[in-house]
Amino acid sequence: MVAAAAVSVFVAYFSTRLRDIYFAITTLIFSQIFYVIIFTWTEVTGGENGLTFKRPEFGIPGLWSTPFTTETLHWFVLAIVTASYLILRRITQSPFGMVLQSIRENEPRTRAIGYPVERYKIMAVMLSGLFAGLAGVLYAIQNRFVAPDFVFFLVSGEVVIFNLIGGIGTLVGPIVGAASFLLLREVLSRVLTEHYLIPVGIIFVAMVIFLPQGLLGFMRRWLNR
Repeated sequence: MVAAAAVSVFVAYFSTRLRDIYFAITTLIFSQIFYVIIFTWTEVTGGENGLTFKRPEFGIPGLWSTPFTTETLHWFVLAIVTASYLILRRITQSPFGMVLQSIRENEPRTRAIGYPVERYKIMAVMLSGLFAGLAGVLYAIQNRFVAPDFVFFLVSGEVVIFNLIGGIGTLVGPIVGAASFLLLREVLSRVLTEHYLIPVGIIFVAMVIFLPQGLLGFMRRWLNR
């Protein structure tokens, strides 16, 4: 997690100087650079074959510990996700989070007031990298395997899709988007086998056009009516 946060600060130093599509392209370029480094640094990362390891034991070393079973891992991940949500919610409601929301709504005015916008952006990217590193740790523990494909740009693209489907600018939106996307992909993959990505792509494009605020925004509008 610390390594992911440190790499995020390095990427943020360059990418936060840009905005909109240029920011996204810059982060995508860095993603490909890291993919090539991991793919070719076989002595450390295992290269194309990746690394295989045993699941760590859950508990306190030397006092009490138990192996990670499927059920234990399920509840452990659920606890981590819940704690992460509460921490992020507290951050968004803090003065730091209020400044980030101000930068999102009107960056020039926030800068004119005197806030160091670039520093706040770097901190925001660092926090996102920290929790992304946590997600990577949980994903690796679940699979007991890590490979360069885990940092390929397609994985990053799925995370963007989660946010767009659920609703950008919210904490619950990505959770709703991830659940909806994975459920849709699972159902269509069983019905259409290898061609399931075509209807998934069509549905995603339709949601971007007709539901720009995501499922969460649509539900809010529907409830307000």
